[in-house]
Amino acid sequence: MRSLIMAVSACSLLLGCQETTGEKTGASDKPIEVSQAIRTTAAYEQPNIVILLADDLGWADLGFRGSDIETPNIDKLARDGLILNRFYAMPICTPTRSALMTARDPMKLGSIYAGFQPWQNGGVSPDEHFMPETFKAAGYQTAMVGKWHLGHTIEPLVPNSRGFDHFFGHLITQIDYFDYTVANGYDLQENGASVRRDGQYMTDVHGAEAVRYLEKLRDPDKPFFLYVPFLAPHSPMQAPAELEDKYKTRQNRPFPKRTYAAMVDSLDQAVGEILDSLEAQGLAENTLVFFFSDNGGLQAFGADNSPYRGGKLQTFEGGVRVNALMRWPGHIEPGTATDDVVSVLDVFPTFANAAGVSMGNSKELDGQDRWQALMDTGEDPRTGDLYFASNSPIMDKYHVSVLEERWKLVQIIDHKSASTDVQNFLFDINADPAEKKNLAETNPEDVARMADKIRKWRALHPINGVKVALAPHPGWRAPKDYAKSVIPASELQEDYLDSYTSGMRGKILQKRHGDKGRLSYE
Repeated sequence: MRSLIMAVSACSLLLGCQETTGEKTGASDKPIEVSQAIRTTAAYEQPNIVILLADDLGWADLGFRGSDIETPNIDKLARDGLILNRFYAMPICTPTRSALMTARDPMKLGSIYAGFQPWQNGGVSPDEHFMPETFKAAGYQTAMVGKWHLGHTIEPLVPNSRGFDHFFGHLITQIDYFDYTVANGYDLQENGASVRRDGQYMTDVHGAEAVRYLEKLRDPDKPFFLYVPFLAPHSPMQAPAELEDKYKTRQNRPFPKRTYAAMVDSLDQAVGEILDSLEAQGLAENTLVFFFSDNGGLQAFGADNSPYRGGKLQTFEGGVRVNALMRWPGHIEPGTATDDVVSVLDVFPTFANAAGVSMGNSKELDGQDRWQALMDTGEDPRTGDLYFASNSPIMDKYHVSVLEERWKLVQIIDHKSASTDVQNFLFDINADPAEKKNLAETNPEDVARMADKIRKWRALHPINGVKVALAPHPGWRAPKDYAKSVIPASELQEDYLDSYTSGMRGKILQKRHGDKGRLSYE
């Protein structure tokens, strides 16, 4: 259900937090010099799409939520558009990104439990259809700037093979913000070739590269789909010294709260540069901008998810209910908010409808078109359940949950050497969104019913899907340059290798595996 929020303070009605005053000066206030090649009026009617993705941003870490971190650009985006108060992502990076790109359940994709590490060969199957492929087929030019994290070892898994005309950024995660390395290998590239930026702070580079695309690289006669998944404020916890000095009142022990604040501040400045570029080119009115976080913040690194329980890596609300904002002048009423449930799975079909393009998927979708629900003023419940899972950071320990319309069951399943411990947490999520009152003992039938749902859902996981592997195999060696280590498509077999899982042999093995997962990919 949508509600109107006073433009002066969305925060006061949402969480009762203190209002911040004043506007930050800095990057977003600088005049932008627009390339002569780019006209200031659009030559097309279809809306541009811009998706801005924060990485590990806490619920309470924005100015309009009452934070002391200065985020005037993101706050203005909230005032000028729609705040989605019940937007759900996955509790980890890779599953959120795979759900966003495909509108398919990451459990089916084999990408639900953990993020792809540099020493792993996995990725979202080339058989899956990605969102930019749909927009490209509809006449859009497509670009990505930032962190991919959906496959990095073979050419069919990288952005330029998944519908993006232009890619600048990183294939992996945990990138050093100043030297752009991970596991001792260099990971900054443009369309498959390594590029250098001489120690510039990575968030600044992301903002500048997104603006470069908007002002110098795109075709002004075609609509564009621009995806900007920032690294910030994901670890490693690094920020420019001048920004850290701005938050001297915050301590870096036991948690790096000062550095974290500086990273969020820098993220906001980069967002401001992108929004200012759209405005300077006369594109803001015809651009649907969507900002959200891939999961809740990690409290050990300084994030604040209050009033919600838990954070990243967990399936409590603090790990999966994330900040989400949407702006499209003339279509979305400014200063509004909605409590309707929307999932990251829904973004692809919702934006396809908003832009009037036909989705090119052949596989059954798990996401739903929520555009009309977001535009209506009445309540529009999402049909079906939502599931979440994490196997990170501890091997054989799983956080899983299922969210119904009223009930939410969270299970922590710890497989030990000779036993398994299961903790059940049942919440009336409408009455208790902070998940303070565990009702599991007084509602055993609901716990059993919902636990069975989770069991059946987990049986959809490919038997060799990604699971936590926070250290490499002893035999692995990192490439010196991740752009150069990608195996070209011409050196690969074309089809999925199913000789081990097809025919009678596959049927026998699948029967023996039962509900532990599926052998064949569907």
